[in-house]
Amino acid sequence: MKTASPSASAINLKNLLGKPGVLALDVREADEFAYEHIEGTTNLPQSRLREEMESVSKDKEIYVFCNTGIRSAQSAEILRSNGFPKVHLVEGGLTAWKSAGFPVVQSKGPIPIMRQVQIIAGSLALIGGLFPSLRGIAIFVGAGLIFAGISGFCTMAKLLVYMPWNKSLKTSPASKKSSPCEPGCS
Repeated sequence: MKTASPSASAINLKNLLGKPGVLALDVREADEFAYEHIEGTTNLPQSRLREEMESVSKDKEIYVFCNTGIRSAQSAEILRSNGFPKVHLVEGGLTAWKSAGFPVVQSKGPIPIMRQVQIIAGSLALIGGLFPSLRGIAIFVGAGLIFAGISGFCTMAKLLVYMPWNKSLKTSPASKKSSPCEPGCS
């Protein structure tokens, strides 16, 4: 039986950051965290949570967040079902934090892989829709997105890691452990 995790606001998280016994856990992928994050938070991507949750203390109050809340709700359930009793969801995630006017640490590196996939797939679909002779492109991209959604494997994301502007992602240790395309990306 699923038990709802207590929720917290971005303001609550701001007031608790850095306090003893509190862990602010960002479950976005490593490239998203590198692009922008809340100072003083810990990154443990949802895609690696099951393998690495032993590194998280069950004694701490854990405040879980992602970009908007979808992955954090799933991650909180994973933690609770594995014996973590003090799990809280940060409502609205990083989006709510930024909307409240709180600062984030931003890098000058590439935008997250999934945003790159969205930009490229959207552009290719638009081109295929605008020009009847290129309609096959839209069909091909649509089929690829369906496959990625069903399987959790995104060929475009895997290929984008090797683009010159993403060199730092390809060579970082975190990128070798985490997949940039997981079901439930938000």
